[in-house]
Amino acid sequence: MCTWNVGGLFSGDIDKTQDKTFIDSISKYDLAFLVETHVGYNSNIKNVGPFNYYPVCRPITKANNRYYGGIAILRKPHIKDHVKILKNSNTDYQWVKLEKKFFGFHRDLYICVIYYPPVTSTYTKKGGIELFECLENDITLFCKDADILLCGDFNARAGSHPDLIIQDEIDFLPLYNTYPLDKNIMLRKNRDKKLDCRGKDLCEFCISHQLRILNGRTLGDLNGNFTCYTPNGASVVDYSIVSESALDYILYFRVAEFVPTLSDCHCKIEWEMSAQFSANLRDDCIDHDLHTMPSRYMWSENSVTVFQEALTSPSVLEKISDFILKGHFTSKIEINEASVKLTNIFIEAAEQSLKKTPKYRKNKKKHKNFFDSDLHSMRKNLINYGKIYSSNPKDPMVKNHYYKLYREYNKCRKTKKKVFKADILEQLETLHEDNPKLYWGLINKLQDKNHDSSVNNISPSDWLHHFQDLNKINDNFLDRVKHLEESLESAEISPKCFNELDFVDEVNASEHNRNNICKKCGNQREMNTQIKPTSDDDKNLA
Repeated sequence: MCTWNVGGLFSGDIDKTQDKTFIDSISKYDLAFLVETHVGYNSNIKNVGPFNYYPVCRPITKANNRYYGGIAILRKPHIKDHVKILKNSNTDYQWVKLEKKFFGFHRDLYICVIYYPPVTSTYTKKGGIELFECLENDITLFCKDADILLCGDFNARAGSHPDLIIQDEIDFLPLYNTYPLDKNIMLRKNRDKKLDCRGKDLCEFCISHQLRILNGRTLGDLNGNFTCYTPNGASVVDYSIVSESALDYILYFRVAEFVPTLSDCHCKIEWEMSAQFSANLRDDCIDHDLHTMPSRYMWSENSVTVFQEALTSPSVLEKISDFILKGHFTSKIEINEASVKLTNIFIEAAEQSLKKTPKYRKNKKKHKNFFDSDLHSMRKNLINYGKIYSSNPKDPMVKNHYYKLYREYNKCRKTKKKVFKADILEQLETLHEDNPKLYWGLINKLQDKNHDSSVNNISPSDWLHHFQDLNKINDNFLDRVKHLEESLESAEISPKCFNELDFVDEVNASEHNRNNICKKCGNQREMNTQIKPTSDDDKNLA
């Protein structure tokens, strides 16, 4: 799992839901939680890469007609049905339930994704609702029979303030077994030494509900690395907090490197939990014994000769003789095995004699039209130096040089975008009258129409079920098919000739209609010249 303050899914000229770098950075997780998405419910986002997208959005701000805050829950399809989105009345956090039966936990796990706005923000001042009070009311409903995990951007600096009672004991308290003792676990370390009021409230909240902060005490982040980098300095404000009883499920916790082009100032934090997926609870987890598609080969004029020579090679001849010695194949399993062996014979001969068709790179990373090689080089340099800055946040020279590169990159990007727009407007004005074909070609290019940009998110099991049920009879027509089969069986038993079954009734009916017409017309002569079969053979032929 991971959580990340992305600073808006649409920031600048980047659509992070379609950006390959962003999707690659989160695609390895089963669950991803994004905060500060800055989008509304009217956005056209359906899926983000391989994830199912579930938004939690604030109302639009009337002052500037923009969205702030916002949370996105991203779930992989194979666990979607077992990760329940709970009803919630507050847009600053969202509860998610992980079923213990599916994940192999001792108790259900309730995850709360949080974006707590800064204390100085106008939204916090106008809200009047303390987030920790709301969380406390919710936790009292869940903690009796479940574990809790809180994650997100708390905008709280907790320093190394303890989040548990040190050397907790009940030897001298008459509380018997009603008081749960805090475990004697490793104390937290933190590179951010500052403790503010909200950080102190966070630690007290953890003590009262036996929650433990993973930052600074878990394998992968034993030093408490910074999670936020701003011109005013670096700090730790993004946390992952879990119930003390669920600490044994945590395998590691890590703060990722700072990527300035994907988030304004926050690092992604990730952690892994030990879980046991039950394959029999979901059909997608069943191994259907599927085989990969073989390679494609180039066929030329001399391919016939070289392919035939490859079929006579010792290794291929050995497989052919082994295939022939097996004899007849009667059962379904034997036929499937024989088809695989025969396919392997042809593939081995093709590998020895034919050239493979070149593989073309698909889903190539696309940049905006104005994003040229200079901007690409500046962006790459900024990302690399952001990693250096995240390792040395207190070095003034590194810090100043990083923000210098950041300002230069943004200025150059805005300038190139402005020049590109002016050039496009000039072309549209001239081409509209002079060359309509180029005009509409330019319009289509600006709209980024790409018919081959579809992504195949269909699982192999869905393909298998599709072809298995392709010729399956609809349940609504089973009775009709059964009736037709019974009619055919009775017709086969009947001694009548096949052509008699099909045509005698129709011929008699047509003769009867013809006689009626002749009577009405008074044509008796026509009636006397009716065709009458004279023998049994002629009758059957009629």
